[in-house]
Amino acid sequence: MKQLVLKSLAILALVAAIDFCVGAVSRFVCTHLSDKLSQIGTIQQTLLRKTGDVLVLGASCAKYHYDPRILSDSLGLSVQNCGVAGMNMIYSDLVMQAYLERCHPHCVVIDVYGQLDPNEGRLSRIKPFYGISRPVTAYFNSEVGWQQRLKLCSRLYRYNGTLDLFLRHLLNEPNTTNGFAAKPALVSRMDTVVVSHLQLDTAKVRHFQNVVSLCRRHEIDLVMVLSPRRYHDIEQEAWIVEQSRRYGIPLINELHESLYYSEDSLFFDDSHLSGRGAALFSCRVASQLKSFLSNSRKGTR
Repeated sequence: MKQLVLKSLAILALVAAIDFCVGAVSRFVCTHLSDKLSQIGTIQQTLLRKTGDVLVLGASCAKYHYDPRILSDSLGLSVQNCGVAGMNMIYSDLVMQAYLERCHPHCVVIDVYGQLDPNEGRLSRIKPFYGISRPVTAYFNSEVGWQQRLKLCSRLYRYNGTLDLFLRHLLNEPNTTNGFAAKPALVSRMDTVVVSHLQLDTAKVRHFQNVVSLCRRHEIDLVMVLSPRRYHDIEQEAWIVEQSRRYGIPLINELHESLYYSEDSLFFDDSHLSGRGAALFSCRVASQLKSFLSNSRKGTR
């Protein structure tokens, strides 16, 4: 019996040692990633490193539609594209909190569409930053179940699945576009599809409201944007328009602008623009954003 207890303790000690060593190595890699356009690299730079005068928050539409170089040239301000494909409003809120620990942005542009759906998306990709990023740590400590919090005590669990992300990061190109990634043009014709099927996750709505609250508290201009898309939910559009009115947030609505639908090559798929489409979109958003910021500054004098 005594030998069994000793063997069990030895195995537990070995597992704990492996857990600690794997966690230490993974944590070091996570905090020392170079600035590349990989998903894990974008998340790391966004949560821990980058600063900017203008932040673009959102999921894939933000990632593929907003070219910071065009926005920056027009606005005369530094612009960071914080979009990550597959993320949601919870991530956007955590990014907002992380930036406020490092800098004070002048303006936040948020592409809301699709960020409030009741699905987790790729939010699990931020687990490696538990214990590293304060907003991420606070989120997991306060908003997930006790089983998940218990699992996060294990570094093996926290960094499970990151090897593939690290390898993809090594093969990815350097981030020379401040987070923007251009998509190729659509090769076949696509029709516009309109549906009416609004589904909102109350937790994500609460995080949207927190972004609004943070911007007001820190006197940061907040602008909502509706990107053009060939597949859209009219109820979700109506909800976004209503939130714009409710909170007095300027809304740049490009969803129904005919320019984007005149050429199929301006789209990559039914929800995302191609590189050419993104250039057109960025120019139009930059023009409207410049006008809004100019009026906002006049109003504060």
